[in-house]
Amino acid sequence: MRVYISGKIGEEVISDTTRQKFARAEEMLKAKGFEVFNPTSEKWQESLRKWYEKDRRLEERWIEGTFPDFYGYCLLRDLMVLATKDAVYFLDDWDKSDGANTEHSYAMAAKKKLLWQRLEDAQVFHDDDETAEEVWLPI
Repeated sequence: MRVYISGKIGEEVISDTTRQKFARAEEMLKAKGFEVFNPTSEKWQESLRKWYEKDRRLEERWIEGTFPDFYGYCLLRDLMVLATKDAVYFLDDWDKSDGANTEHSYAMAAKKKLLWQRLEDAQVFHDDDETAEEVWLPI
């Protein structure tokens, strides 16, 4: 199963604390046999910056209006990646992040499997045909 990690990042320059939080989740998910996408990885963040600079300089825009700021651009790119995954693992702080809330809404609409760090979330959001314990994966 291919899993996207979602949680509060909240900073353009990602702190070591945030990277470590996502890395712990990535390590746990990989140990369970999942293929994992970590949006705080150095490689992904470098790619985002390059694509943003390239795309915002395009002479022919594919949209009318103002080009998104870097945060909006990152969220759009992250949603594109999330669309290719089977499931989303929500860290315990996801509900404190506008971006992670957007990822949650998209995951629900796209009928992605939802996995949770926090037991309370697993109890609230699990499907009728599964138990909360099946989707609760504490770190």
